Amino acid sequence: MNIAGKTIVLADHTQTDAREREIQLIINIVEPDPEYQSPLVTDEATLLDAVGVDEATMTQRLKQHFGADFDFSLRLPLWKLVDAIKTRHPDWPDSFA
Repeated sequence: MNIAGKTIVLADHTQTDAREREIQLIINIVEPDPEYQSPLVTDEATLLDAVGVDEATMTQRLKQHFGADFDFSLRLPLWKLVDAIKTRHPDWPDSFA
């Protein structure tokens, strides 16, 4: 991408692309309004980077969805958060309503 003679190089998104569905589901849980969701998520992005909801609200919504045992760091890159959730809940997202 070239804007005014400057090259912008985006961070890698390989891991994020491989987990696109699950990442979008997590984002939808903590911020259901697409207007407040980041349109660009890279492998370095955390949930705190992807939406404008405060951390306490995110945690509350995730605990409502996954149960009280949701104790994962919201500072993990989103793809690592997905992997951590799937380790504890191997059937997610298909087993969750």
